[in-house]
Amino acid sequence: MSFTGKPQTFLDTTLQNDGFFPDISLGEFQEFYRVPAEYKQELVEHHTRQAMDDCNEQLLVKKAEWIEQSFLTLESVSDKELGGKNVKIEQYKRAVYNRAMGLMVLAFATLNRRAEAENLAKESDDTFQHFMAESSRSIRRLLGVTENISVMLL
Repeated sequence: MSFTGKPQTFLDTTLQNDGFFPDISLGEFQEFYRVPAEYKQELVEHHTRQAMDDCNEQLLVKKAEWIEQSFLTLESVSDKELGGKNVKIEQYKRAVYNRAMGLMVLAFATLNRRAEAENLAKESDDTFQHFMAESSRSIRRLLGVTENISVMLL
């Protein structure tokens, strides 16, 4: 039971990925990132699929390198675990979940027309930027870049 008195229910849907990157559980996403229950499942699915595609695209070159090194899944890239969870899988999920949250924050601010939407609209860009930055940090970690800023000589 949640604080609102409504039962705490999570979506029982898993979005299939490309076979290399892990499938994404909407219920886990909803639980970990406190996705509001009033968000329609279609909205959550749409933005999560978009986030998965964005992350997969950013990791395309690295994925090709991993496959060339005979790693057939992200999970096989590293056997390092924390708390019984594969670190690479957790980084990937963090990238996807944060990106999806950022996309949904913007969508919610435009869908909700009540007075609190005005406040959300003012804060949504900062919140969006926060979630996108967290997603980018996770992508950079997967790419092997541990610093938050890097420079490339052109």
